Amino acid sequence: MKIGFVLECQPKGPDAAIYPYLANFFCPELEIEKPETLGNKSYVMSDGPDVAEILLESGCDHVFIIWDRMPKWGGTGRCEDHIAIIEARLAELEIDQDKITLCCITEMLESWLIADSRGINNWLATKTNRNLRSFDDHATEAEQTAPKERIKRYLGEHFNKWKYNDYNDNFAIVKQFPDFDRVARRNASFAHFREHIERICP
Repeated sequence: MKIGFVLECQPKGPDAAIYPYLANFFCPELEIEKPETLGNKSYVMSDGPDVAEILLESGCDHVFIIWDRMPKWGGTGRCEDHIAIIEARLAELEIDQDKITLCCITEMLESWLIADSRGINNWLATKTNRNLRSFDDHATEAEQTAPKERIKRYLGEHFNKWKYNDYNDNFAIVKQFPDFDRVARRNASFAHFREHIERICP
């Protein structure tokens, strides 16, 4: 089973490493095409289905189109509106939508990182020997809003000489999770992603 990803990040953004890592974490047998990075949410809405079509024609068996619900970047910030736009274009292209998974992340990738504190706390342990107050779990969707700001605020309060940078740090945090069961219980979009990876796993 060969899969492709259509993402909203920049070509060297951490998302392009994180989603394939997670896919292989849940299904090591998957073959993964190099992710297509479209640069922003607007291009995912307008061009994502066309790029997915190219991936399917080039040999992928399934394609994941993934974007963050927030920030809005001029849109509505509503997953259902984003999905309707993409599905309409998929229908125009007559793409078999059983071969497509749409994943609108609530609220953004970093929401997954803070849902279970183990990733960040294990990552911090690789950075310092100081006995810091642990980063807390953010178990509800309400607590997972503005996740980057929550991480930065925690570090500013407890470790102010070291700064968080999503481009440099997100993938390192993801790799510190021993498992993702708690994230799946606490964030529906992560559960959706994992469920669809496992569904197509050979």
